[in-house]
Order: sequence, then structure tokens, then C-alpha cells
Amino acid sequence: MKFRIYVSLALIVALAMIAGCGGSGGDLNPAGEERPFPEIEEAARGTTVNFFMYGGDDATNAYVDEYVTPRLAEEYDVTLERTPVEDIAEVVNKLLNERQAGEDEGTVDLVWINGENFATGADANLWFGPWSEQIPNAQYVDWESEEVAQDFGYPVEGREAPWGKAQFVMIYDSEEVPDPPKNPEELRAWVEENPGKFTYPAPPDFTANAFIEQMFYGLAGDPEYYQQSDFDQVVFDEQAPKLYEFLKEIEPSLWRGGETYPESSARLDELYQNGEVLLNMSYIPQSAQRQVDKGIFPESTRSYLLDYGTLANTHYVTIPFNSTNKEGAQVVANLLEDPEAQIEKQKPSGWGDLTALELDRLPEDLREQFAEPSGPATLPLEVLRGNRLPEARSEWLLALEEGWREEVARN
Repeated sequence: MKFRIYVSLALIVALAMIAGCGGSGGDLNPAGEERPFPEIEEAARGTTVNFFMYGGDDATNAYVDEYVTPRLAEEYDVTLERTPVEDIAEVVNKLLNERQAGEDEGTVDLVWINGENFATGADANLWFGPWSEQIPNAQYVDWESEEVAQDFGYPVEGREAPWGKAQFVMIYDSEEVPDPPKNPEELRAWVEENPGKFTYPAPPDFTANAFIEQMFYGLAGDPEYYQQSDFDQVVFDEQAPKLYEFLKEIEPSLWRGGETYPESSARLDELYQNGEVLLNMSYIPQSAQRQVDKGIFPESTRSYLLDYGTLANTHYVTIPFNSTNKEGAQVVANLLEDPEAQIEKQKPSGWGDLTALELDRLPEDLREQFAEPSGPATLPLEVLRGNRLPEARSEWLLALEEGWREEVARN
């Protein structure tokens, strides 16, 4: 997912104020008595669900608008209103303000989320639940897996439903770059030998955050530690300077001499498309092939993994505490986990997002319909699965992002 988005200082201050005023500090919002799902479906009929989600990816938007929305209308008589936002932290901020103001009836019914945004909301008791293990299609999810049960190291505890999985890949033009760099040391050498032909987006873009974390893992090592351990300032102060020194060393050789950074992953795609840079990156493993098929990226485009693995995470949908249509939101979440909807979502010609379902739990006829990535710009699922690295816990990510602004952007 693409949602590793910076949580602003204002959010943290608001969170502290809520805690200071007697907030529950992460306790679950009671879902009430468990209800039969047919009863929930019936209550949802004829209603509208306001779905707030990152709106910067055309393929994702098309999947929701052209596949999910019509199915909801036809099968459940539920209207889905997609509200695009640039930064999910905006939604969390809105909900924090509503929680402080005691507003029990909000305008957000469902949120596409993960990482620090979920953790911030959970600490402020913003999420309704538990509910996500009770919807029918939850039977196809492996809730024992840490990739599902822990969202960037934060316990899900039934407050969000997995929608898909993402994995970071590097992208290159094989005609121009026969041997792409596969670790920070090789990247440093390549950038210095090819000045102006590499850059990365500036935080808080989610791809920028992923690249920074990816380089941190390559320089500091032991990625499992940062996923499993609480933030430790002493360890951070020992390891983070390796990252910032590396980023400052390559900065003069970046695109435009490092004086500016692309504001988004979409802008980086444009630079790659135009040949201004020869390396690219994405959190959607099939995105490069999709762009090749559309004639946007050169046919010589290929994807590859770093030699120590690449970041992988699960993205989810969650229901705010003050949603006025929790029944409709659960119906939408259940459809998003529907095997046929997940099959459609994983098609390389569409979104290309990896499934959140455990295929061994599906009937064989459905299991066989999940498309294996095809085309020279993609990587086999087996290769991706064998090289997944866990995301660091949110506290580590926030510190890395803040450090980039202080140590790299301001120098």
C-alpha cells in the first residue's frame, strides 16, 4: 500500500491532548453484540458509504469505480462514494478533531489505511471494532500471520480488514543500465558514475519513505529488530547517521544536483518515462509492466529486487468510531475481500495489487484464477514472496522521516 505517509506534529500534539483528557489510549471501541451478517447486509441496503482513500493512482481508482462500485450497487443496493485524498493523515487529523469535539456522527465511513496512520488512530481510539474477523470473507484470511495481525508492528485486533499486499521493487531501463545497483554501496557508486540519472521522491510521499527505509535496512542491517522492537533512541542515534550520511553523499549527483526532489512517485514516473532518470521504484510489483503495456514506459523496462530483500506490507480498510453507516462499511469491506474481487484486483492489466487472501483456504477453482504476473517487466510471485522484508514499526519510521527533513533536506 501505498500509505506509509508522514503523520504531522499537529497530529501527535492532538493525540497527546486526547490522552491527557482521559482518552482510552488504544482500547477498542466496542462493536456491540455480534450480529448475523445477513442482518448487517439488510441494514446496509439503500445506504451510501463514504470511502476515503488515497486518490493518486489511476489504476486503483478505476478498480474501485468500475468494478467495486457497480457490484455493490447491483448485489447489495449500496452506493459507494469514493472521496480521494492526497494524504491519509488528513483523514486521521479530521477524526482526531471530531473525537476531541465529541462529534458522534461523522462523514467518513471507511478509510484505506495502514502503518503509522492506523497506529495514531488506534492510540486515540478512533477505530470501531472488533469487526474484521467476523465478516464472511475473513475465513480466507490468515489471521495468524504477522503480516496480517500486525500492521507495521501494531496489533490489528479486529479493527481493520486486509485489502491487499504490496512489495517494493526497483525499476530500470535494461538497455541503458545492463547491471543495476542492488544495495546502497552499489547505488552510491552508480549514482556517482551517472550524475543526474537518479533521484527519489521527497517525504512524505510513501515511495520516498519506502526508499529511505529500504536504504536504512541495507546500511543498518537486522530488519527484524526494527519490526519487533519498540523505538530505542540510543539504537536510533547509533544507526540512523549511516543513512543520512549516505543520502547526503549521493545528493550532489542526483537529478538537478539534488537541489530539488520529485514531489511524488507519479512525478518520478514522469522523469523515468522521459528518460531524465534511468532508475525508478514502486510499491506495486506489477506497475512497471502495466506502464509498458500502456506504451508509457520503454519496452526495455525491467523490475528487480535488492540483494537483501525488499519491503513488504499489508494494506487495510478501517471504520471510524463515528461512522454513521458501520453496516454499509462492513458490507464494502467484505466485498473487497471477496475472492472474485481479489482475482480482479490482482490482474496485471488492472491494478495489479497482490491478494490479501491465503490461497490455500480457497476452493481450487478460485485459487487457479489468480493470475501469475506475466511480461518481461514483472517478477514471479515466488521470487517476491521469497524476498519480503517486514516494515519497521511506526515509531522508527516517523523518526527516520523527521531525520531526513532535519539532516538531508535542510543541509
